[in-house]
Amino acid sequence: MIIGLLSDTHGHLARSEQALDLLQQAGAEQIIHCGDLGSEELLSLLFEVQTEGTPIYAVPGNVDEWEPGLILYAKKLGIPLPRVHRFELADKQIALHHGHDPQVMTELMADPDLDYLFSGHTHVAKDERQGNLRMINPGAVYRATPPGVSVLDTESDQLTFIPLPL
Repeated sequence: MIIGLLSDTHGHLARSEQALDLLQQAGAEQIIHCGDLGSEELLSLLFEVQTEGTPIYAVPGNVDEWEPGLILYAKKLGIPLPRVHRFELADKQIALHHGHDPQVMTELMADPDLDYLFSGHTHVAKDERQGNLRMINPGAVYRATPPGVSVLDTESDQLTFIPLPL
């Protein structure tokens, strides 16, 4: 399965559209947003992608938590935004958290059942392994040098960082 990963869009619609286009061109069968969505317009964009057939998983980031209306709008669209999202894709156990809560991240990193932990927050792409756990930060769509997204092929376990044109 090809998973498209993005994070820290901070409501920047044009760059987010570009990011989602790149992920879809790369064959993403699922889109995972690692938080700091930033606006209702961005949620509407994700909803549009989902209604066109690409499932979306997302969590709120620290910036999103200051906007309770954003969480309510996501719920109205049918895009749940739990603070920690655990799910299975392609027989892999996945946890998704923005990464801004060190206690939550420590607990997730200690979970022996997880295969992948996706997070954002730092605006820096990261790919690390801790035992059987692979921790991936796809980088940031906004306020990153370079801005970008990532694609994970769960069959080959290959991660590809895709820079966004400036």
